[in-house]
Amino acid sequence: MAVFNKQNLLSELLDRTDLINSSTRVFFRLSDEQLNNRQSPGKWSIAEIFEHLNITHQIYINFILAKITKAADVNSLSYKSGWIGDWVYERIMPKSDGSVFKMKAPKTLRPACGTLDPKEVLNRFLQQQDTLHDIIRHSSTKDIQGIKIPFAFTKTLKLRLGDNLRFLIAHNERHLLQAQRIMEAVDEKTTLQ
Repeated sequence: MAVFNKQNLLSELLDRTDLINSSTRVFFRLSDEQLNNRQSPGKWSIAEIFEHLNITHQIYINFILAKITKAADVNSLSYKSGWIGDWVYERIMPKSDGSVFKMKAPKTLRPACGTLDPKEVLNRFLQQQDTLHDIIRHSSTKDIQGIKIPFAFTKTLKLRLGDNLRFLIAHNERHLLQAQRIMEAVDEKTTLQ
């Protein structure tokens, strides 16, 4: 279990969210066909990656908003993560070399098969990022250690709000790297033609 200065942790999460937003805007330069293209069977397209994030965000945002809007303001200076929260964070967070711990998304969090409207998917992701940004800012006055949020993989497990926020940002970074790798392959393929 790690102990954080609460405001420093939330500030870092806000900075990481801003970086995710600016990195996402690059995908708008790709065509709908490129955004919907799967590199190989069984692999997600860029649009499907962001749709997976949209599905995940919608679940968490609903849970979090329901909890923090009712929570009283507190004046806490530190945040102590839970051991399960640290374990989940370590599994989801990309390593410094860009490698990730392989895992499959639960069926309920997978995008539906078929062609998506990729620009709409990207716009919805950015809107949800704005909401997440607001949640993180609003959390500065809440007990992010005492508020418990159901974990999307299993409703019986609840993580501290601080651990959930860490998880969501790391999850975004993980899938942003995945989408960037696909975009690099698309750019390379376009250059060779």
